[in-house]
Amino acid sequence: MQATILRTGPVLRFMPKGVLKSFKQKPPKKVPALKCEVVSDAKTIAEVQRFRARVFGSAYGIYFDQGIDVDRFDEYSIHVVVRDTKTNEIAACTRVVTPKAKEKLGSYYSESEFDLTDYLKGKDQVYEIGRTCVDEAYRGGKALSVLWMGMVPLIVRELDAKYLIGTVSVNLGIKSEKIIATQGYIQEKAKSKKIVSLKAFDIKDYLTTYSDDANFFEGHKEKEVEKEVLLKYRKKDVPSLIKKYKNAGATFSKEAYYDEDFNCADYFVAVKVNKRMQLKLKLVCKIIDMKAKK
Repeated sequence: MQATILRTGPVLRFMPKGVLKSFKQKPPKKVPALKCEVVSDAKTIAEVQRFRARVFGSAYGIYFDQGIDVDRFDEYSIHVVVRDTKTNEIAACTRVVTPKAKEKLGSYYSESEFDLTDYLKGKDQVYEIGRTCVDEAYRGGKALSVLWMGMVPLIVRELDAKYLIGTVSVNLGIKSEKIIATQGYIQEKAKSKKIVSLKAFDIKDYLTTYSDDANFFEGHKEKEVEKEVLLKYRKKDVPSLIKKYKNAGATFSKEAYYDEDFNCADYFVAVKVNKRMQLKLKLVCKIIDMKAKK
């Protein structure tokens, strides 16, 4: 879920634009064969942290001290990776923060961005999915799907999760269409609720101050602005991860958190693993088992 970082993590500095070119990789000419695995050894987790630093660094124009993206949650999380079977390189990854980790550390990562007091009240078996990222060379393909499919047996069989939570990010440094599309998509197409952001992202202020869409506000009455701006979106500009969550029945926060370090807007997202979803996930598990036996 999230391309964000705790303020207590590594020092971030903005890189010269020329440096970003060294991160770019050409997409594979053929669709690669991918495999998903749960990892726990220190060597592989260190590989994951280097991978995240490279991918996040390329996407957000920053770099991490010592070339690693690490915070206090990594040590107590379950890490899931997707590898290219031909090169054995990581194509995508995510992590799962367990309730035991939350109890030990005092909070979930998303609580550093949102007030979840009311949401978490009375809930158990809550697992947080975070730090999800896909290598640029594998985006637009099946890497994200393989990652999610690989997590299904973990969520259903081993964790018996009742709720999945986290944050999803929209990069504000690319183009304003992405945040307009996402805000419109969440408000018009997805389930959303009032969850207080600890540093609310103001889309109207952002568009007026930083975006080429600033002139859109001219000639509009204040009450008309938000509705008209948010309806001015294209589904293709919505990040894939947000669409996958929506299709899974997720609930999003109405407002986003503004992450200054990454220059992105983060939305809280939650999925209730109800009986209907459990049946669907168990069916997926059976299909995965059948394919594994072939």
